[in-house]
Amino acid sequence: MNGIITGIVVVYLFICILIGIWATRQTKSTSDFLIAGRNLGMFVMAIAAFSSIQSGFGLLGGVGQTYDAGMGFAAGVLIAAPLGFGLTWFLVGKRMWMMGNKGDVYTLGDVVEKRYDSKAARGWLGIAITLGVIGYLGTQVQAMGIIMHSIFGVSPKVGALIGLTILAFYSVGGGIIASVYTDLFQGIIMIIVSIVIFFIAINVGGGMQTITQNLQSADPLLATSFGTYSMVSIACWIFLFSLGAAGQPHFINKFLMIKSPKQLKWGAFTAGIAYAITVLLVVSIGLSARSLYIQGKFPELATPDDSLVVFVTHFTPSVIGGLVLAGLLAAIMSTGSGFVTLGAASIVRDIPRAFNIKVKNELMMNRIVVLALLIISTLFSFYMDTLVALLGVFGWGTFASTVFPAVVLGLIWKRATKQGAIASIVIGLFLNFLLEIGQKYGIVILPEGVVVGAFSLAISIMTFIIISLLTQKGNVRLDKEMLKAMEG
Repeated sequence: MNGIITGIVVVYLFICILIGIWATRQTKSTSDFLIAGRNLGMFVMAIAAFSSIQSGFGLLGGVGQTYDAGMGFAAGVLIAAPLGFGLTWFLVGKRMWMMGNKGDVYTLGDVVEKRYDSKAARGWLGIAITLGVIGYLGTQVQAMGIIMHSIFGVSPKVGALIGLTILAFYSVGGGIIASVYTDLFQGIIMIIVSIVIFFIAINVGGGMQTITQNLQSADPLLATSFGTYSMVSIACWIFLFSLGAAGQPHFINKFLMIKSPKQLKWGAFTAGIAYAITVLLVVSIGLSARSLYIQGKFPELATPDDSLVVFVTHFTPSVIGGLVLAGLLAAIMSTGSGFVTLGAASIVRDIPRAFNIKVKNELMMNRIVVLALLIISTLFSFYMDTLVALLGVFGWGTFASTVFPAVVLGLIWKRATKQGAIASIVIGLFLNFLLEIGQKYGIVILPEGVVVGAFSLAISIMTFIIISLLTQKGNVRLDKEMLKAMEG
């Protein structure tokens, strides 16, 4: 990498450190560390929500998917993500805020225990979130290593340690305050970069007409709206990324952080538009890079996931390349910082309280566990050959199938029971795990094109409804405050 690209990334990392110092000074209690003192406004919360959802996997992997098979993945996400933001705000936005207003509610575990009067539901949800967090964090650490290697020329392991050190610096001290405000900064970077790179990438590819003609010459399906993907896969992605958005803990937990329900207005629109803008980067680079490859103007790639980095370093000005890589690093670190705080909350607060154990000095213990989770994730990144598989196993589908029924449907449907919640969490966790691992080793149970996460989410929802209907007798009646919260 040349000096301009390196300089831009160094400035970005320095700003993250400054935000971490400021956030550490603002963090004086467990409430500050886990829910930012319930003091966020609409714009900060909406951009932080979008930024935490649009991870390095979405940008790096999305470009690779588009390069490899056309518009299918990006089109499915482009349709589903803004819809998902709207559904989430509508379904649980005010309900989550009102749950937080009940006092001493900092985590989704707190929410489900109050909703179902069940420590078991709290414990199982804490376990599911912890497992998902470790997998996602390990992937983010690995991705940081790859980007740092590309920028600074160090080995991927050294690069991962550099990124990890900076992430640890602001996550350990500042908790969710540092996470939210770095999300805000990083989200703005991604939006600006995506708009600029869209026009550059289309121009480099010779314009949309030329790109389309080149794609058609290689494979007519590449130039269609859904690429070479089956309609079954597209439908699964739309289902998973729309309803499943409301099951992402790093997203819905942010509704506990808003200072007033008035701040909910325009939040879904802001987050949805921001996400849609970043999809422009995915589409433009993926299609343009494939068009150039068809013309013999693009280097051979070891994997389609390399297409983003190769494109910005070979076909864009250094300033733009530096901003894109800083934006990519921003996406990776913003997701990692949100996850590590969630994982710490599950380990320090949710799982112990499920066994009637209350941890003393939660603020200090959360900081210690944040550091421990980052170390564990680094070990996954360095030594686990199945790390990439873990992203699929413990990723979006796992969170969607374990969180959406118990939390989202549970706050909407008054007849939901603790037995239904526990069953859906357990079924969602193990079904997603077993089916994904089976596919990795050639044991394919689902029909071709069916996405494991979407199938697991559907089964988890059905389990939640059926078990709840079968266990109505003897369940605790909801008090007036809970009914008021559920009615929004």
